[in-house]
Amino acid sequence: MKKIISIISILLSTATVVLLILLNIIPTKYLFMIIGILLVSNLISIFLVFRKNRFIKILGYIFISIICLCNIIGIYYIENTTKLFNSINEVKEKNIYYVVVKKDSEYKRIDDLKDKKIGTIKSDSNNYNKALKDIEKTIKINNKDYDNTLVMFNELLDNSIDSILISSSNYDIACENNENIKDNTKVLYEVSIEVIKEKEKEYNNSKGTMNIIISGIDTNGDINNVSRSDVNIIVTVNPNTHEILLTNIPRDMEVQLHGTTGTTDKLTHAGIYGVDMTRMTLEDFLETDIEYYVRVNFDSVVEIVDKIGGVDIYNDKSFSIGKYYFKEGNIHLNGEQALAYSRDRMHQDSGDWSRGLHQMEIIKAIINKVSHSTETLTNYNEIIKSLSKFIQTNIPDKEIKKYVKSQLNDMPQWSTYTYAVAGSGYSYQETYSMPGMNLYVTHKDENSRAHASKVINGMLNGQKRQTLG
Repeated sequence: MKKIISIISILLSTATVVLLILLNIIPTKYLFMIIGILLVSNLISIFLVFRKNRFIKILGYIFISIICLCNIIGIYYIENTTKLFNSINEVKEKNIYYVVVKKDSEYKRIDDLKDKKIGTIKSDSNNYNKALKDIEKTIKINNKDYDNTLVMFNELLDNSIDSILISSSNYDIACENNENIKDNTKVLYEVSIEVIKEKEKEYNNSKGTMNIIISGIDTNGDINNVSRSDVNIIVTVNPNTHEILLTNIPRDMEVQLHGTTGTTDKLTHAGIYGVDMTRMTLEDFLETDIEYYVRVNFDSVVEIVDKIGGVDIYNDKSFSIGKYYFKEGNIHLNGEQALAYSRDRMHQDSGDWSRGLHQMEIIKAIINKVSHSTETLTNYNEIIKSLSKFIQTNIPDKEIKKYVKSQLNDMPQWSTYTYAVAGSGYSYQETYSMPGMNLYVTHKDENSRAHASKVINGMLNGQKRQTLG
């Protein structure tokens, strides 16, 4: 019995050390410390177990049981951390398409549309064409192409066509901007298509600086579902000066979608085509390289904030939204409150611009809480589960581990700065994604855009934020 429990303790301790080495986020000085503690603890406990004195032997068994339990718990946490790194890098985006019919139509199932006329938007999108082919596997259809979204919906409502194939995001946009469409149509059928992703670029920045876009999509539930990107914040990280810059670009900002010409669009619509489109469009807009992205949705905010025990911010103006009242001054927010606070623009003096500032305040508060609160440790396992379920990123494991290891080794204090690209006006105009419908669009303030580009690129080149104006 003594030999068996001693061998088990040594094997568990060895497994813990090996898994920690493979995980590669523990600084060398702490790894040696852990190895030393496990080695000494095992030697002492084994020595006690093999004593003849009954009391000392019992003490040894208790001691060796504690060591085994600690190793089992450690292995459990290490395995969960490893699973997190594996899961958040698995970005499998899905684009949802709807077959839409009139609300009072006789159609109940997709089979009812056999040989009927379906309206489609002229599109070069491979995903859209895949959705059309998917439907054709079920029924034979007679499709009619349109280059005007509003005309297509009007012909549905006046019975010129029987149905429409449209992405879920575009259907939501149409309903939000036209009460007649919202009140008189319904979704009959749903098609899910995996988004064709761009090949990742190889980045090699010797300075160690990087840009990361936080893309927040306007959905709950499955993080894989493609949707409009309502949050677009560029995080510029300089690990040498320990500075972070958060740059917000309003969701309604007029942009040229990457790879398109002619009609411009709203930045939020870039998310309809996947997170790569958002990333590359912002690369063009800010004339910079954006290596990585972190993709979140509504549930991500609620879960993460709740798991770290809420966040503390300073609110510069009191306002109410729904059931929540946010007083002026220092306030503590739970997950649902943080989501409501970061989404509101109707009660803000500067609308979407103010909303962007609020979103950055929530991010700063999360960074501050995770960096300084003991709740990060006590709720570690729950936080890990939340991150793996509600966050996606293309940041390689080795990059994440490198920064975690550096933070644990030096425990530096980070300075966080914020900037929001301003808009110089707005108009209601046609967009690339919704031809024929006039939507609210914010026009960029070129001086503000150019300043953001200058500061971001300066930090990427190793300059301190304070020296860039």
